[in-house]
Amino acid sequence: MKVEMIIKNESIIITEETPFFIMLRDLFYGGAWERMEKDFQKGEYLKQINSLKFLEKNVAILDETFYEPIIWSELRSFLTENNIDWKIMQNATPDGLYDLAIEYADKSLFGDAKDILEYAIKIDRNYAPAYEFLGTLLVEQGKVTEGIKYLDRAIEIDPWLVQAYSTLGEVFYNMGNYNMAIKYWEKEIEYAPNDIFTYFMVADAFTRAGEYQKAIEILNRLLEIDNANIIAMYELAELYRKIGKENEAKKIEMEILNSEPKDPNGIEIWARVQLKYERYERVIKVIEPLINQKKEAFHLKTLLIVPYTKLGDITKARQLFEEVKDNDFWYAYSKKEIFDQFLTKKEKELCGIA
Repeated sequence: MKVEMIIKNESIIITEETPFFIMLRDLFYGGAWERMEKDFQKGEYLKQINSLKFLEKNVAILDETFYEPIIWSELRSFLTENNIDWKIMQNATPDGLYDLAIEYADKSLFGDAKDILEYAIKIDRNYAPAYEFLGTLLVEQGKVTEGIKYLDRAIEIDPWLVQAYSTLGEVFYNMGNYNMAIKYWEKEIEYAPNDIFTYFMVADAFTRAGEYQKAIEILNRLLEIDNANIIAMYELAELYRKIGKENEAKKIEMEILNSEPKDPNGIEIWARVQLKYERYERVIKVIEPLINQKKEAFHLKTLLIVPYTKLGDITKARQLFEEVKDNDFWYAYSKKEIFDQFLTKKEKELCGIA
């Protein structure tokens, strides 16, 4: 296909390859013709670029509507057929390719995503995000050794790339190499000290390695920056019990008992401690208003079954259990441990809990 247009006495030729030049500008040069021109300084390529610049100046903005969607295999064929090699792209940047790789990965087109990232690395050997992303894809495909190399290279280039530390920690944790997992996760904490979840992973790795004191230390570090974290407090109490320090465990448990739950993720643990010390009215007082704000909060309704039963309101307790069971039978079954811990056999029968 070839179309010739006359604009302001200028002859502009449009071919089926024209959209690829606009695509190249956007994907490799951040939308800047000036940067692209530096790599295509002669021949038909420069002529095409100049024509498109003229067209954009006098007719319309040339944007993604002229070429979307980007089909990577078609773009690769265009580059190959026109002898356009990454080696000539001295002024290109890999940012657009990185974004395109994300789009392909989101569609589970991992082979193309991997190829795009490898091309991005050829353009810029020091582009850390591409190494990190490629390493993660390889790990997910089971190519763990190769993936580790790319992830290590990513943090070698950019030590602040915390996601790479996170993934490496997870890789070694899943391999049972807890010391290496700890090494990477502690590095992640060094660069992102407010990433709460990582503290828990380090504590878990130390616990699995049998280093309870170090697990205690990391959780205490977490509580220094988040002193109301009920999950951390609870895990800390459990660790103290493991090493025989019941007084310390009890002290922390009392802190939970007298606390107000601020994080919804810790409310079940908070409620369990309250139930252990028979603070039934307090559980109801705190949780009922939350249910009124969110009627479908079945996990919160589950936590009220025990206190209502203990306070003699069997009808309310049974109604709550039926609601939870009707919504998700398996969720209700998964909470059997709470009912077994705090309710007698007779009380469970009255509530309809098998």
